[in-house]
Amino acid sequence: MRFKITTIFCACFLGCVGIIPKNNPTVVFDDGNHFGLLSKSLITDHDSYTWFPKQYDAYHPDLNGFDSTNLKKISIKIFMGTWCHDSKREVPRLYKILDELYYDYENFEIIGLTKDKKGYFQDYATFGITNTPTFIFYRGDIEIGRIIEKPVGTLESHIQNILKGKL
Repeated sequence: MRFKITTIFCACFLGCVGIIPKNNPTVVFDDGNHFGLLSKSLITDHDSYTWFPKQYDAYHPDLNGFDSTNLKKISIKIFMGTWCHDSKREVPRLYKILDELYYDYENFEIIGLTKDKKGYFQDYATFGITNTPTFIFYRGDIEIGRIIEKPVGTLESHIQNILKGKL
């Protein structure tokens, strides 16, 4: 009996440890903006980010002839600012394109930077971010292209050119 009680107590205690906030958070809300590792749900569900659904709903990407087969092998890293007007325009549009192409977000990361283009919790200097948003596309560990601040032409055509190795 004592063994069962001890086992139940340990299981409950160890289970609760997982819900205690960590000392090293991955996202913070400060001065009206989010910094750190962001998610689509964080951006779409936050009351102050009314810009996301407006841009997302208003954008109608032209995906005729878009070859999405290569997109399945691509990982994407986004550096944005929730304070940045270009990010507020381009990030919802990127999500709209990826949603319509049924992109698997398993290899997708979105990072909210400070106004001086630095990470809040981590140093991202090795990525050479000068403007937000910056969308970086990878095939494996190799960068195959990036979109900085705004695309050349439409966002979907710029992505297609990166996937085809034209940029």
